[in-house]
Amino acid sequence: MNFFRDNADLQFHFDEGVRWERFVPLWEEGFRFEDGPKRLAEARELYDASLTELGEFAAREVAPRARDIDAEGVAFVEGRVTQPKGLLANIDGLKRLGVMAPNLPREHAGFNFPFTVGAAMMEVLARACTNTFLLWVFYQSPAVTILRFGSAEQVERWVKRLAAGEISGAVAMTEADAGSDLGQIRTSARPEGDRWRLSGRKQFITNGCGDVCIVLARSEARTQGLTGLSLFVVPRVDGGVPNYRVAKPENKFTIRGSATCELAFDEASAELLGPRGAGFAEILTFMNDARIAVAIQGLGISEAALQAARAYAAERRQMGRPLARHELVADMLLDMEAEVHALRAFVYRCTELQDRVIGLTRPALLRREPVVETKELRALRRALRDRTPLLKWFGSERPLWITRAAVQVHGGYGVVQEYDVERHYRNALILPIYEGTSQIQALMSLKDQVKWCLERPGRLVTGPISVEAPKDSRGDALSEMAHEYNRAFRYVLRASVGASGLLRALASRAEPPRARLSYALLSAERLCAMLAYTRAAEALLATAATGPRLRIADRFLHRSLPLVRMHGEIVRSGDRATLEAIAG
Repeated sequence: MNFFRDNADLQFHFDEGVRWERFVPLWEEGFRFEDGPKRLAEARELYDASLTELGEFAAREVAPRARDIDAEGVAFVEGRVTQPKGLLANIDGLKRLGVMAPNLPREHAGFNFPFTVGAAMMEVLARACTNTFLLWVFYQSPAVTILRFGSAEQVERWVKRLAAGEISGAVAMTEADAGSDLGQIRTSARPEGDRWRLSGRKQFITNGCGDVCIVLARSEARTQGLTGLSLFVVPRVDGGVPNYRVAKPENKFTIRGSATCELAFDEASAELLGPRGAGFAEILTFMNDARIAVAIQGLGISEAALQAARAYAAERRQMGRPLARHELVADMLLDMEAEVHALRAFVYRCTELQDRVIGLTRPALLRREPVVETKELRALRRALRDRTPLLKWFGSERPLWITRAAVQVHGGYGVVQEYDVERHYRNALILPIYEGTSQIQALMSLKDQVKWCLERPGRLVTGPISVEAPKDSRGDALSEMAHEYNRAFRYVLRASVGASGLLRALASRAEPPRARLSYALLSAERLCAMLAYTRAAEALLATAATGPRLRIADRFLHRSLPLVRMHGEIVRSGDRATLEAIAG
């Protein structure tokens, strides 16, 4: 088996769906590097060879260890986190392949592969073993953050070691009393000579037992909210002495092989990362990357569940025929396939946007020069900003249904640990929670749409969103989904602030106060679902040029349009029972 080669839909996106010409020349700066490819075709051959090798390793070595990694879990012995043996063996194998930091520039021990190639690698690993995927990303992810914001000395000291797999890292934002509200962060930092001292506690930190931690802390006394925050690089051991304490790893029923830690900082020695007070803006870039990565994780888990359900339904016979030939099971399998294809199309349309943004900005950032904000770059950032919370929502919520359906296909065996689908279902349960809950994504999407409408009031007439729809019946269905969203969005604004309040907001271009937006906030997740299904359908239709793919697109449209209508009808019902309960 080969988890890259045996996935026909992933192969399609790699061979035909992804528009490599839009960003590979930017990443390679016109193919000018002596140690890089000299043309687009050569670059694609290199990506293909690397993914093929990784796909074989993932199927042959990573996947067979996944069940044991889950069963062994993470231990805490004499104050030290002990990770599963199979997990460490997988990471050692990935180090031998040299794929610990594929997206970093070559001069920093990377391959200079675009984010889209890294996304395919993530998908392959998440399908094989989501615990391995999680540890693997925390070699490159901290390195990318240090490369973006660090000094030349910090880049030299940390990035190559992370990229080579010599050390792993973590990113610590969450606190017990703050959760999703970063403005409530209490971990403090005070300057001491050319260093800083950090005090406080962080919770739910993935790979918190890593060798270096990027920490968001309050550096400016007497500040509140999202101002006065800075990022810091904090080594776990400084000068041979423990610098902060891993208080404990959480005992979880999901992603059992991943160390999710509580960290205690008591005057820990730290280095400022980037400008003082710029922590929130800096951490947003990490969070946006992480949210796309979570959707890719969901895609990998969903693919694993779909493959397991297909195989079981083909072999298991009931009432004289395979399960796959029973109407209700066949219906579930087709829906699972359509959802996985839609999620994959959505993922790779977003990674294309990300790659073009990076390609246009990274040369200046690496040279520490200002980025010229062109009209195209602003449009790309807006499109990516529009889709990122939607992708995180869709890539978190729909894998829950897909993995749940896989359990159902297996019947009683679905809840037996000798079968993998119960593990896929358990692992999917973390997706709507970390890196911003589904509800946070919904609120982000709503806030952005309100802001953009107020910038251009005409959008309230034409509708805040538009879609790229083909001129046929499928395009008509997609356009109707967008119309349903626009209609529901206009309704919640009027229902929240009234016609006069809406006119005042449009005249002042100022967002109405939160207290006036209660009905819109109540409807935020339904609006998010409507828009997420619409953007996923848009991405799927954009790549559905042949018979089999059109059949899958039709399936997704036939299922999605009624769901979007339903959510729209509920939003427009004006039901305020929840708001009345809160007020009462």
